Amino acid sequence: MVTRRLCLLLVASVLVAALPASGQTERRSPYVRLFTGVGVTGESDLRIRQPGLGTDLTFEQVSWEHKSLSTQWTRDSIPYVGARAEFFFREPSWLGVSVDVLHFKIFAPRDQRVRVSGTDQHVRVDATARFGQFVEQYQVSNGVNMVLGNLQAHRPLRQSARFPGGRVDVYAGGGAGVTIPYTRSQIDGQGRSGYEWGRLATQVLGGVAWHVSPRWDTSLEYKFTRTTADGSVADGDSLSRLRTHHLVFGLGLHLNSPWWKSCCI
Repeated sequence: MVTRRLCLLLVASVLVAALPASGQTERRSPYVRLFTGVGVTGESDLRIRQPGLGTDLTFEQVSWEHKSLSTQWTRDSIPYVGARAEFFFREPSWLGVSVDVLHFKIFAPRDQRVRVSGTDQHVRVDATARFGQFVEQYQVSNGVNMVLGNLQAHRPLRQSARFPGGRVDVYAGGGAGVTIPYTRSQIDGQGRSGYEWGRLATQVLGGVAWHVSPRWDTSLEYKFTRTTADGSVADGDSLSRLRTHHLVFGLGLHLNSPWWKSCCI
């Protein structure tokens, strides 16, 4: 609850800072940005159903590892990666639309102890046990992949002849989109993995960008995403609500040519 209030306070503060300055008319150029960082997913319940086997188990408050900062270069520890493209309206010029592509991973540690209830092969279960006792492997390890469309407000600061759009850009926004998760699991020796169409995802975001030159910038951004991850397992399916905090660093390229400016919305 405290975390949610802090998120709302942060986003509200950035939104206020991003309100447009009066008389702002400078046409803003579109940009593309690549970023990396960490995505920390909070604890959540995980439900696994295998109707044909008589299994329907709920694991309460499963903790998720992200491994974004792992020092070992393996297929399970690829760094967090993302990209954004944004175009601005002609009027108001401080408002833009963007598309984000996010790729981050989550892993359920086998050794964690969780409360588990339900039925396991027709046997009633209600106990605290090691997660790996029932599930040998569960991870969204080729990405909780999100494609999100956003509406963003921008507030330029430190405007000058060289930086008419502002040397500093404070921004905030939110949006929604689709997920394409890749779930990998193994239960009772039976494995299952693959990409699937997921459910709706939403996000709020806020950040600040610093122009190191008229064409290049660096940025620091916080975002909060919500989605329900559902993936197939052997003879069944799984379901968990994911709430993820993202802190990312970005490098942006602004397309300042007159041709691109004429293509603004």
